[in-house]
Amino acid sequence: MRLTQQQLEAHLWGAANILRGKTAGQDYKNYILSLMFYKRLCDQWENEADEAIAVLEQQQGRAFTEAQKAIFRARGEHRFNIPDGSRWGDVLAVSGNIGQKLTEAMRAVANANEELRGVFTVDWNQPAPDASGKKLIPNEVVHALIQHFDEHDLSNRSVPPDILGRAYEYLIKQFADDAGAKAGEFFTPPEVVDTLVRILEPRPGDTIYDPTAGSGGMLVHSADYLREKGHHATSARYFAQEMNWGNAAIGKINSVLHGLEATIAAGASTITDPAFLEAGQLKKFSLVLANFPFSDEFWWLKPEQQPDDKKRKDKLKKEVFGKEGYKDLFGRFGRGTAFRAPPAGYGDYAFILHIVASLADHGRAGIVCPQGVLFRGQPEVEEETGEFDDDGNPIIKRRKADDEHLIRQALLQARFIDAVISLPLNVFYGAGVPACLLILRKKRPPERHDQVLLVYAARHYRELSNQNELRPQDVMRILVHVHAYGDAAKVPELVARHSQRIREQINQREQEEIERLEAEYAGYAERLAQLDTTIAEARAGLARLRTQTEKTKAETALRKLESQRAKPAAKVTERDERIAETRRRAEDDRREVDQVGSELGTLYGDPDELLKHARVVSLDEIAENEFNLNIPRYVDTFEPEPRAEVKEALRALQKAENEVAIAERNLMKFLRDIGYETY
Repeated sequence: MRLTQQQLEAHLWGAANILRGKTAGQDYKNYILSLMFYKRLCDQWENEADEAIAVLEQQQGRAFTEAQKAIFRARGEHRFNIPDGSRWGDVLAVSGNIGQKLTEAMRAVANANEELRGVFTVDWNQPAPDASGKKLIPNEVVHALIQHFDEHDLSNRSVPPDILGRAYEYLIKQFADDAGAKAGEFFTPPEVVDTLVRILEPRPGDTIYDPTAGSGGMLVHSADYLREKGHHATSARYFAQEMNWGNAAIGKINSVLHGLEATIAAGASTITDPAFLEAGQLKKFSLVLANFPFSDEFWWLKPEQQPDDKKRKDKLKKEVFGKEGYKDLFGRFGRGTAFRAPPAGYGDYAFILHIVASLADHGRAGIVCPQGVLFRGQPEVEEETGEFDDDGNPIIKRRKADDEHLIRQALLQARFIDAVISLPLNVFYGAGVPACLLILRKKRPPERHDQVLLVYAARHYRELSNQNELRPQDVMRILVHVHAYGDAAKVPELVARHSQRIREQINQREQEEIERLEAEYAGYAERLAQLDTTIAEARAGLARLRTQTEKTKAETALRKLESQRAKPAAKVTERDERIAETRRRAEDDRREVDQVGSELGTLYGDPDELLKHARVVSLDEIAENEFNLNIPRYVDTFEPEPRAEVKEALRALQKAENEVAIAERNLMKFLRDIGYETY
């Protein structure tokens, strides 16, 4: 039976529900994702064997015996090697200590395939931390998971690769929602990733790199963009590094499921131990996408060196930075390079400069940054000390410029910064600080050589219960501003192109969400339909009964059936309400796409109004502002108070006065009722 994407999603999330709460924190995501992938590998191995045998039987005009099939299965060609004794059936056949068998099987598969090294990082046989001799995940829980996954075949026969890939991404998103603040370590909202990818437009032949890859979303979205443009995913090459082994495993699985053949290094910091080197120098890439850890306090230390106390940190800082300043072994920043070393307490520019150093001569980059990188750090200043020399002249003290100011100035003077986009607050998991997108290009068009585009995109978003979300039409605003780069003549074509694509995207999301809801509530709908049929038959039968005893018994049974109907009926009503809300939201989004298109056309016909949203600024003006890129210095971000109509204000005042009078009367009555005298 072929599974729909929504059925598969419900099935996978059902497995997560079995394990939730049985492991430490959010670790359960790594167990579920790796088990799903292992089942997929095993099922696809069996499917490939079945297909090869069917071809041979057809060629030879005869059916093979089971013994012959077993020989062919072992000899057949497979995308991945699943060794004897490590297949799904082998795990399924075990009843005791399933966790040990499952861990051994996964490790055997990883060892048999170079591409799968580091994918299976979890230990299903891990002992509980209380030294009781029990397992962290009890045998019965592992058994329940194995039985759950055994319900469906996950090979191409039942689940095409594109559906499995999308379901895997959905599962990662669900885990991110569940993890809250911790999700920022492995997940970037897809709307933000999509914005970066569409600004930089991956091309065939690109080498695409993510230095802090998390679950690999940047790479997957780049491949999706290439497919959308009619190219194969492997027309580009993909590289990534991720310090967390568990997150890197998720990213590797993501890469395999989406057919990227990505090279993902794991277990070390990109800053202290960059994985991609050529002849001792950093490898160069044509496209870099990144969402690094904001303001990493210990960027200059390996993870195992990072201290717990300030005293130890200060000692290490003296050792690493020394009297002569920081010396980066890879020539990205610090002593002997074009860029100052970032300050010890803020690692943002360490990652930015690593990306700059990793760009090829015509390379481009899109980076998620805290907005602090736009303005932190003071320029060189001269200030009076309050003292005077022998001639009575004030003594002037010169204070050196801060490192971050000098780095930003150097990036601007090198003409690497092409655009900056401020984002709404709270669009990232666990990051309440204001964020922006920094767009870098090593070689820029001559007409943009001495300019920087600044976009204020913080006004437009959808407010959700625990965070904010960029809507498709909000992404459209950003893309039109960036691709137009101040040229009003380009806007009509950009609006038309993005409007059509975004409407299709909204339609697809609406349909997927409705199908997802229908799959989620399918059991209740089926139960309700069965009960309604049974109740209708019972009512029809009641009319045919003759004795009162028979009628009383049937009526009792009917009431019981009707009482059973209450829960599934309430759930189906809940489903219908959620579907209606999904449709309302999609209709609002479609309507707003048209409104945004009209607004953008109007904006680019009114320079004063455009200044409230986007502006192309000359490098001379930025220099006059001491290389401060804080967007409110250049774009009018002031939000005027809505103009109040006098009639409405008077009406509101009268209503408030009436409410006060009623409250006073009620208070006086209450006081009299309890025996207090009022005057």
